[in-house]
Amino acid sequence: MNTRSADRTVIDGKSAADLHAPRQAWIDVARTGALVLVVAGHTERGLVAAGIMTGDAAQNFDLLVYSFHIPLFFLISGLLFAQSIRRRPFVQTWKARTIRLLQPCLIWSVVLLGLIVLAANLANMPVSPTDALTSLLLLPFQPVSIFWFLYTLLLCMAVSGLALEYRFCTAGQLLFWSVVLHLAYLLFLSDRQSGMGLHFIRFSEHQMYFALGIFLTRAVQANASRKAAEDAISGKYIAIAVMLMAACFLAAATALVRYHLSYHSPFGTIAALSASSVVLGACYLTVSIRKFSVPAPVMTISKETLAIFCMHVPFVSGTRMALSHLGVDVAVLHLLSGTVIGIFGPLLALKWLDNLGLAAIFGFASEQRAQPFARQP
Repeated sequence: MNTRSADRTVIDGKSAADLHAPRQAWIDVARTGALVLVVAGHTERGLVAAGIMTGDAAQNFDLLVYSFHIPLFFLISGLLFAQSIRRRPFVQTWKARTIRLLQPCLIWSVVLLGLIVLAANLANMPVSPTDALTSLLLLPFQPVSIFWFLYTLLLCMAVSGLALEYRFCTAGQLLFWSVVLHLAYLLFLSDRQSGMGLHFIRFSEHQMYFALGIFLTRAVQANASRKAAEDAISGKYIAIAVMLMAACFLAAATALVRYHLSYHSPFGTIAALSASSVVLGACYLTVSIRKFSVPAPVMTISKETLAIFCMHVPFVSGTRMALSHLGVDVAVLHLLSGTVIGIFGPLLALKWLDNLGLAAIFGFASEQRAQPFARQP
């Protein structure tokens, strides 16, 4: 079957020069923010499981953060994926993409299980060696802990990349069918959040956000080429949209909290879409239009998102155990410390692996990380 690259499927009419567009720092800022929320969310859940963080405040924090931080990640991934396959078609790079996600996923699943077994009763949820071995054997069908995200992201890439490049559908049609799939998830699958095949269920939930990112790529690229005067006009409309979406999120979040609804409900979907719009719109306004200078650490965190995601859990858990051993029981201090160390601990570990020449073995090859994410295969 004949294929075509996504530079025609996703965004028509672009010149060859556009294929070398500069890195869009506002996307890096949004991705760093999403990653911080992911680490904070995992820190909070560890504290709740340990009995350190309790009450309505913990429950509401969990509900609000989890209502949108992962959908935001998938939306950003869709944006970057669409830009990436414009430069190198998916059918030419699917092997590299698969290895880039699965290698660290499998390696760090083994590491995480090993650490939990060694921690024994110090862990919130101890795992016996037998159970750990069973989990390893079931890895293709049942991801370990947080690594369902990488499985699901790979499914989103495969389905979207093949659908676009083999002309099964346009970006708009892909979004339409992804919305249909999401509605089916809300109706029939939203109460299944564990067990075998979880990544397929999460795919039905998050493919819509990934497809939305692909669909929005045309608008993102069009705005990137605007002149200063046009920026001022578009900035006003974006600011109005951000305020409207913020109001929408507050309404959805209020409903989630007041009526004790799941973020896997329709109100959770509304919260995810509106909050993601607020984050992306605010980042675009401050960085691209207001020309805010992005600090180097923010760019570094964005660039090393995969490594931080794979390695942060041991650092978060270790921080909680250390503070508890020292007699610290202030939940806010635990939350802040766990989040900060969960971000910068993996960066230090990655630097150490680089110095030892072991980064590639653990799934973080330096030649891949040296490139802007949007241009990676």
